[in-house]
Amino acid sequence: MLKRLSSDTAELEARPAIGHPLESEGRTLRRAGQILGVSDLLWIPQAGLISVALGAMLAELIPVATALPQTSSVHLLVSVAGLICLAVLRTALQNHALNSARRTARKIQSRARADLLQVAVQRSPAADFPASGVFAAQITEQVDLLGPYYRNYVPQVVRLKLVPPAIVLVTAWFSWLAALILLICGPLIPVFMALIGMKAKAASAEQQEELTRLSGILLDRIRGLETLILFGAAGRTQEDIRVAGERFRQGTMRVLKIAFLSSTVLELFSALGIAFCAVYVGFSLLGDIDFGTWGAPLTYSAGLFVLLLAPEFFAPLRAYAAAYHDRAAGIAALEKIAVLSGQIGPDGSAHPEHIFKADSDVFAAESLAVPPSIRFSGVSLALSGRPVFANMDLEVAAGETVFLTGPSGSGKTTLMDCLLGFHQPCEGEIWIGGQSARMVAGALRRNVIWLSQAPRLFHGSVKANLLKGVDPGTAVDEDDLWQALRLAGAESLVRRLPRGLATPLGEDGFGLSVGEIRRVALARAAMRRTATLLLADEPTAGLDEDTAADVIRGLKTLAAGRTSLIASHDAAVLEMPGRILDLVTLSAGAREGVAP
Repeated sequence: MLKRLSSDTAELEARPAIGHPLESEGRTLRRAGQILGVSDLLWIPQAGLISVALGAMLAELIPVATALPQTSSVHLLVSVAGLICLAVLRTALQNHALNSARRTARKIQSRARADLLQVAVQRSPAADFPASGVFAAQITEQVDLLGPYYRNYVPQVVRLKLVPPAIVLVTAWFSWLAALILLICGPLIPVFMALIGMKAKAASAEQQEELTRLSGILLDRIRGLETLILFGAAGRTQEDIRVAGERFRQGTMRVLKIAFLSSTVLELFSALGIAFCAVYVGFSLLGDIDFGTWGAPLTYSAGLFVLLLAPEFFAPLRAYAAAYHDRAAGIAALEKIAVLSGQIGPDGSAHPEHIFKADSDVFAAESLAVPPSIRFSGVSLALSGRPVFANMDLEVAAGETVFLTGPSGSGKTTLMDCLLGFHQPCEGEIWIGGQSARMVAGALRRNVIWLSQAPRLFHGSVKANLLKGVDPGTAVDEDDLWQALRLAGAESLVRRLPRGLATPLGEDGFGLSVGEIRRVALARAAMRRTATLLLADEPTAGLDEDTAADVIRGLKTLAAGRTSLIASHDAAVLEMPGRILDLVTLSAGAREGVAP
């Protein structure tokens, strides 16, 4: 099993950052570009068939004026059949390449969204989190911009490396001057596109920033609309939204202006290159120019062949330039996603919980079926460069209740986050029920009663919120719900609501007071009856005396028969049976090398 875990860990380490393709996906995108390049190169024999057939037909019309061999109808039919076969093959290759790139891009987008959600879920409940509107915009609009970048731009880079050099070489076989014209005009397009692309990337990043800001403003104002109306701030809110919308409009117009400018540059140099080739071929066939070839004069078939190849030489350059805007938007989106993943997680990759899921379930059955013991062994932890714990030793017996005290910043919430796997110690080890916290953290989150000082209720009925504390597949009736509400002192509250358990609640418990939200959250926690560990972070903070008393009574019931860690400054909470542990004293003792 350890061998399998090691291989899974190695696979995770090879996993790219959020929004970036896996190695196999990168190969698929490059292969799609190669297939597109091969389909473009098939135009060379197509152009040859067309030029030979038309040149031969012209020789039949004016045999004296041309030195071209005449052709039969059989040869003409063979040329047409070959032309049709090559066209069908080109179409099939192009469709295959485009579909393959499209599927791969969708996979990258889906995995990016899943990874962002995974990192968001794995973050500490006490950690800062972006505004809802910002996160929603990032996980939708920003990730959507990755699709065009991967399915359009990445294959075009490979295509660009194959097609133009091959066409230049084939053209040089017939006319070195025509090849020189293509060589001069062609590279100017990427050069100017790179210069314009620097501005496009900055404009695209700024426009995406305005989009996320606008999304956040709209969602936040809608959620607090009633409060804004009551305070007479609706007018100012309308002005804020108008200003944000105007900034977004101006940013969009800047991106469009750059897009039109790049298109103008692209069309200008493409037209000049094709025009120069056409002028050269025309004057050569008229006899006004007698140089540019390798000795023999340019024939009608050779001239037509060169003219047919010239537009195809610029086609990959045009496609690359068109996809360059997708590149600018995609890179800007990747930067935003990297910043976002850094805000909601310790790094830019998904956490390894899913790797140990099956094994953690086995460990949980053994170590979490009964109240677990907890042991911190020489644990050191630093967050954002600031040391929180230094060589800390701590033991909590199975079924014991421990109260964590200390000023803000002493590490009470961080200690609980370490138990749940949100932070990994720099040194030392944390043991839960005799097993490493690294192994059981994922299962522990599904088997813990968690109470925070700012609990979240969700849009939906009271019953739906209570059922979120129930393990999937567990049968629950209304008597169980009322019993949990009674434990939390919220039974009379819910019975007074218009529709009882079916009463809908707004997001974040909109419609209930802070104390009422705390009671409903306590009842939801009580629904997790099989949990053997209780963690509570300032459960009575900001509550009036009566509500705090109800919460404390509920805590006493929930702590019975469970291992409990309760962080609190409330003297009424500290009067509950249990051991009081001052983290400041504990940390100081650890730094001095004294066991607690």
